[in-house]
Amino acid sequence: MNDFVPAPLPVCGARRLLPDQLVPAARAFAPPDTTEPEHVDRDLRCVLQAHAAGDHHAYVMHIDGRDTGSVWARWDRSEGPLALTVLPDCRVRAPEPLDEGCCQYADHPGGHCYELTDPWQPTAVPAVSTAHPREM
Repeated sequence: MNDFVPAPLPVCGARRLLPDQLVPAARAFAPPDTTEPEHVDRDLRCVLQAHAAGDHHAYVMHIDGRDTGSVWARWDRSEGPLALTVLPDCRVRAPEPLDEGCCQYADHPGGHCYELTDPWQPTAVPAVSTAHPREM
């Protein structure tokens, strides 16, 4: 039996916040017949395999429709300019038994999302916190 086991490649994880003024710009990529506002991810996190060079890429918003791709944010350093672009979806699927699609964009560098290990586990955080961090 030949079971596919993904390679344990680390994810980049570089983070940025999508500025308020870019939320309408992201939504403007949605087709004009969209009846509900699209969900725009504001907490950006590079989903590519860990890299020392090249731009970071983070998913921002799915565009409804077949073969429409998604809106992605791109930046080159932590405080550098942030650009939005529509990129086609990656169509690579993991071999059996996983048989899941890659959640990144077409022709992305590095491993596919099902090949990456991601130790980051988001936790529920209160919307507004007035508590001060404890000193250790």
